Amino acid sequence: MNNIWIISETEKGLIESIISKGKKEQEKNKQFAVIGFDDFYKLFDFEEIAVIKKFLSINPKQIKYTLPFIGVRPLSEKLLAIDGQVYISNSNQETIPCQYLPESIFRVYEKMNNAIEKDIGKKLLILYGYRSSARQTFLFFDILHRIYGFDFNKTLRRVCFPDYSEHVCTERQAIDFMTEDGIKGEGFEQTEEYQWLKKNAEKFNFYESYPKNNTLGMMYEPWHWHYTM
Repeated sequence: MNNIWIISETEKGLIESIISKGKKEQEKNKQFAVIGFDDFYKLFDFEEIAVIKKFLSINPKQIKYTLPFIGVRPLSEKLLAIDGQVYISNSNQETIPCQYLPESIFRVYEKMNNAIEKDIGKKLLILYGYRSSARQTFLFFDILHRIYGFDFNKTLRRVCFPDYSEHVCTERQAIDFMTEDGIKGEGFEQTEEYQWLKKNAEKFNFYESYPKNNTLGMMYEPWHWHYTM
């Protein structure tokens, strides 16, 4: 892909402000993961909203985006709040912000977690589960700034447009896993938990979405698995 969006200095400042305001809302609002656009836009001023809408106006088909369209569909079942997940990081106890999963998929996750604990004495935590299109958009901006220094094309290899995200579509629901000792993202592939998933996850209808050398244009994400009936 060519440079789709060379972000100006003014836009960088607006995006940093969007991230700051969004993180403050996340700290006090346990429903931030499922926030709708109406409430999402209330957090920002006119110029910030314009930057968000500029991102949302990009047509993936016109930029030769290689992921398949999934689409945002109405929720067909109750979402369960998953709150109070704790992990250890640098000898400190940290808490994952409240996450959500469709109830039926959460029950399968529980069964799989019981199985991994029985086999290796460890459990998997849900770093990210279901999220709304607005939350997906916010995550894109966060990673665009925090990890890729406003490189739009590199960010597209890690974070999907909302209509292409398995986190947004419950019919192909994704979970980003992490370990109880704080291993998430890069490095997860070296864990015993990942090796267990490689051998056993399909028994529970969980599949690795973006393995090494995938043809979807996405980076290797050993932590990202989706549920399929």
